[in-house]
Amino acid sequence: MSGYTPIVEPLTLTRGADYVHRYHRHQNDPLFPADTTAEIVITDGPEIGATVIATWPALEVTADYIEFWVQSEQADLADDGLVYQLYVRYPAVPPATDTLDFCWYEGRIERTPR
Repeated sequence: MSGYTPIVEPLTLTRGADYVHRYHRHQNDPLFPADTTAEIVITDGPEIGATVIATWPALEVTADYIEFWVQSEQADLADDGLVYQLYVRYPAVPPATDTLDFCWYEGRIERTPR
């Protein structure tokens, strides 16, 4: 994955509503291997060392998609203009002992009126 660039798009949230979303892999991409994990990290800026506001682990990771369901109490902590990254972690494949971690999506939090 040398030179991989994350997909940039906003993450739109509505105050008082749960965040539910399923990220599907592109049909030409390989399947997500067993034991893959994912999380969305919300920070106060895009730079390394930015303060982490919240971390949302994926509800489910299958071979084809990664799904999130974040309760409104947690989603409401992510204010308009904050930054998110969706990180995917592939398990180590022996003989390697390191996991493959990459940022699949990133962007700004946007709020809709409710």
